[in-house]
Amino acid sequence: MPSSHDAAKNWHAIALGVVGEGVISLDARGCVEYLNPSAQRMTGWPSELATGSHVSNVLPLIGLREPPPDADAAALSAWFHSSADAHTTLRMRDGSQREVQIAVAVVVDGHGRPEGLVLGLRDLSQTAHLMRELARQASYDPLTGAFNREEFERRCRRLLADARAGGGPHALCVLDIDQFRLVNETCGHAAGDALLKEVVSALRDQLGDDDVLARLGDDAFGMLLPQMSAHRAMQAVQQAAGTIEHMRFGHGDRPFAVSCSAGVAPITAQARDIDEILVAAEAACQVAKESGRNRVHLFDAADADVALRHSLMRWVPRLEAALEVGDFQLMFQDIVPTASGIASGRHLEVLMCLPDASGKLVSPSEFLPAARRYGLMGRIDHWVTAQVGEWLHWRAGTGRAMPELVTINLSGSSLGDGQFRNFAEEQARSLPPGGSFCFEITAGEAIANIEEAGDFIARMKTHGCRFALDDFGCGLASFAYLKRLPVDYVKIDGQFVRDAASEPVNRAMVEAIQRIAAVMGVRTIAEQVETRPVFECMRQIGVDYCQGYLFGDRQPLLGLP
Repeated sequence: MPSSHDAAKNWHAIALGVVGEGVISLDARGCVEYLNPSAQRMTGWPSELATGSHVSNVLPLIGLREPPPDADAAALSAWFHSSADAHTTLRMRDGSQREVQIAVAVVVDGHGRPEGLVLGLRDLSQTAHLMRELARQASYDPLTGAFNREEFERRCRRLLADARAGGGPHALCVLDIDQFRLVNETCGHAAGDALLKEVVSALRDQLGDDDVLARLGDDAFGMLLPQMSAHRAMQAVQQAAGTIEHMRFGHGDRPFAVSCSAGVAPITAQARDIDEILVAAEAACQVAKESGRNRVHLFDAADADVALRHSLMRWVPRLEAALEVGDFQLMFQDIVPTASGIASGRHLEVLMCLPDASGKLVSPSEFLPAARRYGLMGRIDHWVTAQVGEWLHWRAGTGRAMPELVTINLSGSSLGDGQFRNFAEEQARSLPPGGSFCFEITAGEAIANIEEAGDFIARMKTHGCRFALDDFGCGLASFAYLKRLPVDYVKIDGQFVRDAASEPVNRAMVEAIQRIAAVMGVRTIAEQVETRPVFECMRQIGVDYCQGYLFGDRQPLLGLP
């Protein structure tokens, strides 16, 4: 009959056999007494071969020195504790490797003397694999397999640091696919995805081992070209662009010619940061697009076209940040009835400014061209309309007088955007009693669908809104819009108003616009009235309202009495 001691050992063996973690017991000399099935799987050693072998043979740990051959249980315990709770690599019996974590327990006799060890092994291979996969996913674009923007910027920072340390030369390229939108819109996103994959494959064939390819946006790619001057990089990018041009992409029975536009910028020690280099390459790419596409352009600070786009593009991150945190400041300027010549705060135009790093307000004329070029006007119009609506609710709630005319500038792109039109109508519908909007449309801006715009204006008028046509007289579009859009006001362009008191031709232009407006039942507002003689001239002509610095500078909207 088995003893109670033998029975206990059997129960221990059964229990250890079902434990998921590996368990190895060692005697006082460090030789293996027992491996549970999990330990056998992790080490690749069957129990019958491992038993009696020294632990350094069964459990060789890469990167750690072997324990002393004559080490007793206490010395072995100290040696294993140096790697306990740390991730280490185990070389299995077949030579393959496995990530493990080791825990150590000392077995003592009845007198407290060490007589052996028990090692616990946790298999981290799956965890390590997941961590490597997460790291890979954090660096790569999942669709194309190219690096993503974050990894691209990390590597760009390394090259910039190298350039500052005297290395280089290095270059950066931004490349856009010219036909991507056409493929996406006519054949769907699956076809667009297939095109991007083929482009990446073609570009990889052209790049060297040290070059970096990344997907920066929808159809935008970046390339880092280490140890290349800007001119050598231009040649390399032109060769890559030629490869793309010779691609023949087809979806179903529809073939598409493929080409790209690219901009190249050097990575120099003088660059303030990588954003400056990226903006330079993007500006050069924009010039390549506007020059007819299928071109490669090299950034040159002396190039007027590149310099213009470079200066505009530098505003984009600042504007995006301002939209995120509401960093714009709303101002107003009085629109003064010509009959009285008194600024009363009853008629006003809302203007937006942007504080610079020192807190000084930047005029919208400096940043709105960038917003128009890079598609931010819709978001700006949405923000301003919402803010003015909240301001009118605040005035009503605090018992302040409601202005009779509150003019908000509206871009042509927003007027053609169905989502914005729905938003603006909802805002107008919810205004407090006495509150209304007057949307100001710039005459020189293109309006995508004039019929939809006209319907929108008519619908908004049912909610008490009015409309003004800005910069009237500066182009033929002014007269076309005046005939087709039911506006309430025309704002006479300041280039005619400023010198109307001294320039007969300018005065005649103002008089002609005043007569046309009177025939059509539209009121007039003269812009840029800055002197008393000009104001008197506008009064003689019969202009209804005047606006300009003669009546005061811009003031914070919240400061309106």
